[in-house]
Amino acid sequence: MFRDTLTVYKKEVRSILKDKTVLFMCIILPFLVMFGEGKLMTVMSDTKTDESSIRAYAVNAPEYMNDALKEIGFDGAPADVDKTISDIKNKDAELLVIFPEDFTIEVTEGKPVSDIEVYYNSSYNESLMVKEMFYNYLDTLRPVAFTINADTAKTYDQGDETYQGRNAMASMVPGLLIMTIVYGIMGLASNIIAGDKESNFLNTVLITPVSRTSVALGKALAVMTAALISSLSSFVGLSFLMNSFKEMIGSDIINYAIMDYVFVFITILCVTFALVGLILIISTLAKTSRSAQTLTAIPVMILFIGSFLTSNSGFDSILTKLGFYNYVIPMWNATYLTKNILLNGFTPVEMLTACGINLAFGALCLAFISRMFNNEKIVND
Repeated sequence: MFRDTLTVYKKEVRSILKDKTVLFMCIILPFLVMFGEGKLMTVMSDTKTDESSIRAYAVNAPEYMNDALKEIGFDGAPADVDKTISDIKNKDAELLVIFPEDFTIEVTEGKPVSDIEVYYNSSYNESLMVKEMFYNYLDTLRPVAFTINADTAKTYDQGDETYQGRNAMASMVPGLLIMTIVYGIMGLASNIIAGDKESNFLNTVLITPVSRTSVALGKALAVMTAALISSLSSFVGLSFLMNSFKEMIGSDIINYAIMDYVFVFITILCVTFALVGLILIISTLAKTSRSAQTLTAIPVMILFIGSFLTSNSGFDSILTKLGFYNYVIPMWNATYLTKNILLNGFTPVEMLTACGINLAFGALCLAFISRMFNNEKIVND
């Protein structure tokens, strides 16, 4: 049986290696997605408005504010107030600040407080950024009625100061990582059996002396090999993505040991094994490649929904109530566990449970496929 399985495995691997489309999907695409996402995040982090490009103007600004406004990027008074307002609307300028003639920060009894007019464009990110910088400056000028947490020797934040940054990263990576691997092997896994069935090649294979269990296992192992390669490609791209996170959030926050990456890799491999097993069942049941690819979208969509729910903070209370049950739900548990690995909030028992469940689920899928292969009805059509 082992020799027959190996023969089928070699035949399928050779077929995969000859298909440039499959090689692109399994090897190049996962890396490109992760690498591209990292580059996109780097570009987004570099979009902070350059002071030299700021088009912000102030009218009647007090002399003592001139230096601070220049530091922000203000360029004196505009030639035409109405035109500047129109430019802000058209995203040709960021901000216009008009101080009253008798502007003062002092509160005088019987006299209304000074009103500063600030024109900006809420649909223009650069405008909102300059507005925020100006407002932050104004906060330093307001009369002090009281202070908050002024004693720098005390630690007022009783939580993990790095949590928000790591949580933003941990909410994004698991789903992105799994989906790049899944899309890389989805076409191969859905077609490897359904395609042979549609071309009647499977009929020829099943009437040979090779055991049907060997045929099923050989094909499954070939897909698992492609999934392993796809996972490695994704993890190479992940290194670039994590560097982008470090640039955005800080290397002191995104600082993981090698074992953390190993734990994530093992988790992803286990869930990939489970998902491949499920897709192969669909490929075995389907009568054509088209129907197999269509039906494969169902488990992929379920996995995507699971990734969305585990990454959405609005569901944190529900996930907390589920507690340990999050780790016993096949495939769902992978995104939940991966997020907790990146948040340094998991236990060995939880990881062993999640990985064991996914491996057991994948093994059951393979057993079911083998049983279907041993059923003669699979070739009756």
